[in-house]
Amino acid sequence: MNSIIQLNYYNGIQPQRLRNVPIIYPSIFWIQQGEKQLQWQNDWISFNSKNWLLSHGNASLTFINNPNQSQFFSTQLSFLIRPSDALIERSLENQQVDQTPEYIIDGTAKYLWQSIITMPKDIKPNVQQHIVNALFEHFANSGQLHQLFTVRNLSWRDKLTQYFNEDPKANHSIESVCEHFGLSKSTLIRRLKEENTQFREVLAQLRMGYALSLLQNKPYSQIELAHLCGYKSELRFAQRFQHQFGLTLKQYQKTFEYH
Repeated sequence: MNSIIQLNYYNGIQPQRLRNVPIIYPSIFWIQQGEKQLQWQNDWISFNSKNWLLSHGNASLTFINNPNQSQFFSTQLSFLIRPSDALIERSLENQQVDQTPEYIIDGTAKYLWQSIITMPKDIKPNVQQHIVNALFEHFANSGQLHQLFTVRNLSWRDKLTQYFNEDPKANHSIESVCEHFGLSKSTLIRRLKEENTQFREVLAQLRMGYALSLLQNKPYSQIELAHLCGYKSELRFAQRFQHQFGLTLKQYQKTFEYH
């Protein structure tokens, strides 16, 4: 099932104020407990158990996760496949004016979500894809699918992100990546510059997102987490974490209750 979707779970017992959180793949966030307040343009949007947050891949979100006198818990459903351009175009035709990334959960969407996340692992990939495509069809009909996907080819940022995601801790050098994609170093640098980004920035973003997902399961020490995310320097990892998210690793870990 890893070739079709990816599931991540997030929790907390204290408010979590996070900025610039990288979203690697097109994703739906369902907050089962508590509330997520998302900074959207010049306003804030609240998400709870009744509405989903839809996000493009390679997005950067700033939000606050609030337990609201209980525990915060959310599920991130990420899509590793994309719908046809025809479906995305149909969604654009059905879109609403002044659209936000909010989707009010209806019975059909809830049923399809449950069907996707409970798919047995022994189901063939092409059958899994049909199940996921059913949700894509539903979003296209409601004018929401383009909130997840755009009609365009993968950018070089997208391609690098997907490549790094296979092994975030690996010693990824620009030379090895160029060899993998069959490009010269100057060509890759130029193409990334056209997308207003750099090789090291794409890699660091991916690793920071990976660090957040690792922290959901175990109270890693700073040096353990640095090594798991491909950093040889614990200090550089700590500095990047704080610069990226606006709080230290210890401050973030205090918002958890590990079991």
